[in-house]
Amino acid sequence: MVLGGLWALSACAYTGGIERPLVQKVAWFSYLNGDDIRRACVPGAATQYRLVYNGEYNRQVRAYDILGAPGGARYLARVQSGGGIDLRGISLSRPEGIGGWTQAAASLEAGDLAALEHALEASGAFGPAPQGLRLASEEFYWTFVGCRDGQVHFHAWRYGEGGDGGFEGLRFPDALLRHDATGVALNPPRHVGPIERGLSGPPGDDAPPRFDLSIGENGLWGLAPRI
Repeated sequence: MVLGGLWALSACAYTGGIERPLVQKVAWFSYLNGDDIRRACVPGAATQYRLVYNGEYNRQVRAYDILGAPGGARYLARVQSGGGIDLRGISLSRPEGIGGWTQAAASLEAGDLAALEHALEASGAFGPAPQGLRLASEEFYWTFVGCRDGQVHFHAWRYGEGGDGGFEGLRFPDALLRHDATGVALNPPRHVGPIERGLSGPPGDDAPPRFDLSIGENGLWGLAPRI
């Protein structure tokens, strides 16, 4: 399912190059929704997984792309710290936005890929998506989109949702991070209160972008910018 509802901030479908600021600015939500993975997910297609960690969007974002290959998979870790791209529009004075990505690639052996898939299954990644779940940019959450055996799967987990055994019980982060050679430590999850979520009023012109995402049947359903 592609984004619907308040699909206002991303005008372009993602086709690659999320580490480039202009691409992130116009296609971030398409990247999260895995539109490129969905297009390629046909019977016989290679296994492909994408996991994104939102550790407060304006502080840290971690993105992991895994593509099945003979004998294992190709693994690419990307981390953006210290300020995300302003998604509210493209400024003529600052067309490239701010922020940069640290990247590290690796090759996963068949056993590594199997361990990751087992961890994903144990975390519920291949089960029904949590319809109606809202994700605030100031919060901590993971999103997952993948193609396995020609079928698209989508899931999301928000810190604090479900209590023990929910976000805190996820198995796949360790499987991902053990291959992460970016050298950037994970911004650990914590509770984010209403004031931090920007519920006290709209941001000013110089405030960082703030937005909410909604989960649908098998993907992102809506986008609500708070601008």
